[in-house]
Amino acid sequence: MNLQSKRAVKNFFTLLFSGKLSKAEETLKRIKKRLDQEDEGYYKALYGIYYAYISDDRDSYLFQLWRKYLDGEDKSTLKRSFTELLKASYDPPKGFIQAWLDLIDMLDSLPTPHKLEKKSG
Repeated sequence: MNLQSKRAVKNFFTLLFSGKLSKAEETLKRIKKRLDQEDEGYYKALYGIYYAYISDDRDSYLFQLWRKYLDGEDKSTLKRSFTELLKASYDPPKGFIQAWLDLIDMLDSLPTPHKLEKKSG
């Protein structure tokens, strides 16, 4: 994936976690058009992240990932546990794991998800 596509993905995550859901959806559609057929697994992961967030699925891996990160778990541990979990569960399509690893890499430069900020403890 080229640098321009990586920027588009980061923009998608930023919009999504800032609560700008319609703009995030538009960006996701543009990303899908840019990706090659071989990147379908990458898109499926992005769509799954989007869907888990907009449907407020607090049991999803996305919310678990953010909670672990916000509780201080480091990114290398998050990457390792995610990769082990996914490879043990099923054989994901090419690019699927990479999309999640890209999200983990970007966590410290993304806004805290607005749905987690509003949650009272």
